[in-house]
Amino acid sequence: MIKRARKFFVSLLLISFFPPILFAESMNQAYPNLQEFLSQYLKDGLVNYQAIRKSPELLNRIFDELQSIREGDYEKWTASEQKAFWINAYNVTVVKAIVEHYPIKKGLSWKALAYSSNSIQQIPDIWDRKRIRLLGKNRSLSEIEHKILRQKFKDPRIHFSLVCASIGCPVLRSGPYIGDKLDLQLEDQIRIFLSDRRKAHYDEKSESLYLSPIFKWFGKDFEPSGGVIAFIEKYWPEPNSKRTDKTEIKWLDYDWSLNERKG
Repeated sequence: MIKRARKFFVSLLLISFFPPILFAESMNQAYPNLQEFLSQYLKDGLVNYQAIRKSPELLNRIFDELQSIREGDYEKWTASEQKAFWINAYNVTVVKAIVEHYPIKKGLSWKALAYSSNSIQQIPDIWDRKRIRLLGKNRSLSEIEHKILRQKFKDPRIHFSLVCASIGCPVLRSGPYIGDKLDLQLEDQIRIFLSDRRKAHYDEKSESLYLSPIFKWFGKDFEPSGGVIAFIEKYWPEPNSKRTDKTEIKWLDYDWSLNERKG
């Protein structure tokens, strides 16, 4: 009788302290907490890191929810739901890394000196340190992006959804990525990216196409679509449709300064 009572008491403690782990399979894939978080701290693609730093509870709850997902439940999801999960996990992990190091301080290494003082690049091992535990394994941002999203899903559109907390990145979307809406969301992200002159524009006089270096860094990912220009043809906004066969690609500078909103 005493043993049964002890087991019951332990079970109550587990339910009280670790509910996300026990109830991971019932996770709402509409990500309501992430939606609330973005509505509260995001405006025009800029994040109020200072406010999150003061009240990180909601961010921590989202982080725990993502970590609670079990591989068996994940395997039952559609490919779009899985892809949305990894994109959301990447973006949340980036925000959490910024908040943990906020305000960012400029380092003294040669690498640090090459970037603005508030850049994510100032955080040591930002890409390779394992920062989140997903599906039973500790993961780094580099692994999520390159070994999972790029290698497994082979969808170049993900490059316009992953946000590295920098002005040069795609803007952080005002809502979470959701499996049954993912295609529309990714298509929209590409159009938003190409409509920003800081990231893409065509100069008719010189017949030069100025593009974000994202297209250069990940050029191979666009090859199945016929290359960079063929890929963007589908999404390119007017009046940039006047390009000719003589068009030359020129690479814009990448702005690594923090995508921060104050106040």
